[in-house]
Amino acid sequence: MRASHTTQATTMHWEAFAAFAALQLLFALTPGPAVLFTVAHGMRSGWGASLKAGLGIQFGNGIYFTLSALGLGALLSTSETLFHAVKWVGAAYLMYLGFKAIRDARANAAPRGDAPVPVTQRPFAQGVLTQLANPKSVLFFGALMPQFVDPAAPLLPQYLLFGAICFVTEMPVLAVYGWVAAQGRRLAASERVAVWRERISGALLMGVGASLAAIRRAT
Repeated sequence: MRASHTTQATTMHWEAFAAFAALQLLFALTPGPAVLFTVAHGMRSGWGASLKAGLGIQFGNGIYFTLSALGLGALLSTSETLFHAVKWVGAAYLMYLGFKAIRDARANAAPRGDAPVPVTQRPFAQGVLTQLANPKSVLFFGALMPQFVDPAAPLLPQYLLFGAICFVTEMPVLAVYGWVAAQGRRLAASERVAVWRERISGALLMGVGASLAAIRRAT
């Protein structure tokens, strides 16, 4: 009887992992703030910068996994004050980055044409902050993901596997989006086109900020 219960629990465990993987892949394939953010960096500074941005987003996911494992994720997802604070800080930060890119478009595009933008962008750090400031991430890791966790089983292996699933499903998608954006960037070598490339990437960043600002907390 005990063996039967163990087999059933194991089967349910892997079914939960499979369902989580399918849900995460669906979220990854749907263009959202993470995709727009990596595309913007791919257009501005090439595939390498977009990969760093994507890795920053994954690091932000890791922080939320840790908070969820510690039980703090539920607090973040249920606190209306924290939800709105995260939303508006993140939106303001990305709107500032987008505005700065548009404002400095001519100066950034003029010196090197197709060369990377000669300014320090810190795409990894920006990716971390962008993901941490995304209210949907708060809800996903604080409220939705814990529903897939089996409280009767060891928690650490489950969270590690969920983290691996999240990385394996989302990072390749972000890498492809960033690569496509970088290829388009390579075709825009003239200074005039580079100026518009900078403006478009800035508009994308502002669009990410606007999308965060538009998110409403479910009641």
